[in-house]
Amino acid sequence: MQRRIGRLPTPLEVVDTGADVVNQVFRTPARVIGNAAGAISQAAKNLEGDIARPADYSEIPPPPDVLVEPAVSGVAHIVEGVMSTARGAIDGVVDSANGVLREIRGLTRR
Repeated sequence: MQRRIGRLPTPLEVVDTGADVVNQVFRTPARVIGNAAGAISQAAKNLEGDIARPADYSEIPPPPDVLVEPAVSGVAHIVEGVMSTARGAIDGVVDSANGVLREIRGLTRR
């Protein structure tokens, strides 16, 4: 029975994979910042809507529930924004790690 070793990558393929891995690593900060900025932007929009809600009420002064509900919702949106920002940053790092892994697997499975 003859054993197959497989096809070894050429030096050009190794250099190309190395360049692709470096590219994935350098894209990490942009991914992290982009994901975090998107989450911060959404949280700011939600918070702005919470702050503006009592102004839409026509009665002066507005009832307490009209003031309390947006405040509670605003705090919830702040917490949600912080968590989404952290999740977005982690997702950026994971995306880069998956890209590096994909490039290495592509080289080793030839």
